[in-house]
Amino acid sequence: MVTLKEIANEVGVSVGTVSRVLNHDTTISVSDETKIKIFETAEEMQYKTLKQRKSSSKVKINKLRVGIVEMYNHSEQLQDPYYLLLRSVVDRECFDNEIEVVNVYKSEKEYKFIGEEKLNGIIAIGKFNGEEVNMMNEISDNIVFLDSSPDEQRYDSVKVNFKLGTYKALDYLFELGHSDIGYIGSTKTLDNKKEKNLDYRLRYYTDYMKSKGVYKKENIIDTKEMTAMDGYESTIEFINSNENMPTAFFVGNDTIATGVLKALYENNIKVPDDVSIVGFNDLIASKHTIVPLTTVRVHIEHLASASVDLIIEKINKSRKYCKKVIIPSELVIRKSTKSII
Repeated sequence: MVTLKEIANEVGVSVGTVSRVLNHDTTISVSDETKIKIFETAEEMQYKTLKQRKSSSKVKINKLRVGIVEMYNHSEQLQDPYYLLLRSVVDRECFDNEIEVVNVYKSEKEYKFIGEEKLNGIIAIGKFNGEEVNMMNEISDNIVFLDSSPDEQRYDSVKVNFKLGTYKALDYLFELGHSDIGYIGSTKTLDNKKEKNLDYRLRYYTDYMKSKGVYKKENIIDTKEMTAMDGYESTIEFINSNENMPTAFFVGNDTIATGVLKALYENNIKVPDDVSIVGFNDLIASKHTIVPLTTVRVHIEHLASASVDLIIEKINKSRKYCKKVIIPSELVIRKSTKSII
């Protein structure tokens, strides 16, 4: 039987770190890459927690077999670890529920997977166009979409409550006395049908600022893509071409925010003394940026758990109607924001 120590030796971390990560301890300060490596190593070595060992001692009839479809490949995910981490937690949830995970990959005009045994369902992570959805449906019509909802009448879905998270961030900045608040992020991102449209966070930011009568189009910085480098370059360009700096920025995701913080630091603009920053996602690295980042936490573990619960419920209870689950987000206050009242 594989031990925590063996996993720790393989990854190069302490036994305590392995234990806390495998038990989904959200307070542990390790990088997303390390968490992913621990999950993957435990999976490869077929490690089971005490809870899993107890449950596996019971007779399990008709073990479920679920395919995982991902929007991004591994190299694309490294640009923003959000989806990489989300996949790892989905794998973990499946493992906890003794569900066999099968990788489903796109090959020309169809999705394929290794093996001949039929899949009980599919969890599709990310955004997919109509053709891709139809291709998945050829394999199974029991599909849960995680992070999108392309057809609520046909498929279950799990999404983040972007409106709640955005409003919480802006409410907090207003409470601190900020009204001149900018937005940094890609103005157009992939929507439920994998088409470029106005980003949800920007849409809710715009509605909120207009409702307060303080909306300024010139305070919106379009990063084009959602990467740290785009955040850095777009912020540098804004600094060089604008005399007036907002007192705060709401940033589309934490990956972009790392680039924003670097650009501000290099230009001697102090965070939070000169400008406050609020991100979105709460990646592990956000605790360890130059200034620990105040951000909106997206509960990845809840997203993953809900998607697996929907698959199990649909199969075991033969549910005929579809469900859409919206997971709340919460504001995590650190040191990148400051009161100006």
